[in-house]
Amino acid sequence: MSEEINDVQESSPMQPEKETFINEIVLPPVNTVKDRSKLLLVLNIILLIGLGILYVLFFTRSPGTNSEVAKSINKINSGTLGIAYINNDSVLANYELVKRMRKDLESKSGRLESEIAAKQKAYEKDAAYFQEQVKNKSISDQSAQEIYQQLMQEQQKIVDLRDKYSADLQQQQYEINVMLLDSVTNFLKRYNTRYKFDYILGYNKGGNIFLANDTLNITNDVIREINQEFFAKHPEAKK
Repeated sequence: MSEEINDVQESSPMQPEKETFINEIVLPPVNTVKDRSKLLLVLNIILLIGLGILYVLFFTRSPGTNSEVAKSINKINSGTLGIAYINNDSVLANYELVKRMRKDLESKSGRLESEIAAKQKAYEKDAAYFQEQVKNKSISDQSAQEIYQQLMQEQQKIVDLRDKYSADLQQQQYEINVMLLDSVTNFLKRYNTRYKFDYILGYNKGGNIFLANDTLNITNDVIREINQEFFAKHPEAKK
């Protein structure tokens, strides 16, 4: 048995043959400095040709054939990029359409709250009367159980109604916000047909714009003109 083990140990080293095989498949390196110089020369020629093509494409074009990106870059470099901004909070506080919608929503919310409060008051009155009857033992246990179940159902109806009204008001608020955004955006498109600003930004306290030049502020002009349009369409709103 020991002789077999010795035979295996003596015949196991195969590393020289493995190393020879690996050496056979490795690609030979560039042999001379002369070959490397030729390669660098070819690469430099290709690079110069590429730079020449880029120069012809982007620096020798006439102004009328520039891409939109190039036009924007030219405007930025020449200082002719037109930018203005409006204060969103001021527009929402002074836009007559917003005032009317806010007033209507507050009125509806008040009506719904009053309805819920009236139902809640009636329920509390019935519940107090029921407790008094139970305390005085004026009703049987069976009647007490039936009335108790009815009161629980009534209470649940009030809770469900409150949730429904709350969801309705939230949905209406969302729809109003969407409509107001569309209204202001469409007005600014009409407004900008005269002034040709490249950008009209929306600024509000705590937003992404931390500092703005007051000379770019067109808020008051926008509020004045957007309200003029509103009153022209709704003259009754002036009353």
